Amino acid sequence: MATTTYAPSFDQSIRDLADHPVINTMAAELLAAPSDVLADLTNADGGPTSVFSEAASAEFFRQTGQHGRFLGTVAHAVLRRLNTLLAEINAILIAALPDEASEAWAAELEARQAVKDFWKYGSPRCALTRYAESAGKLADRLAADGG
Repeated sequence: MATTTYAPSFDQSIRDLADHPVINTMAAELLAAPSDVLADLTNADGGPTSVFSEAASAEFFRQTGQHGRFLGTVAHAVLRRLNTLLAEINAILIAALPDEASEAWAAELEARQAVKDFWKYGSPRCALTRYAESAGKLADRLAADGG
């Protein structure tokens, strides 16, 4: 890692870019990226890869006609803003959770998952549909046997 990344002006440049509307847009677009794509954007210490640094700088220049003060400041600013957005979303999700888990809440979650499964996999693979079909076949067999 270059020594300029430790300079106070490098960090200040990232802070200055962090609230730029283009940086916000780029970070918001990354929210929809799959986790494996996000993992490819960062190296082992959490900083941006060189490929991501180049791509982020090019996109920032394309939209604004400007460059960051240092190489990689745009990518660092995007990652910083992305982490802020993720923290805000997590806080909202955590606040929406009930204080304690109850059987009613668990049943509600199971029902929601069953509906998602139905729409995702269609009726033949939906667990509730398979259960209903099995129960129907059993009922028909019992009725046919007279008992």
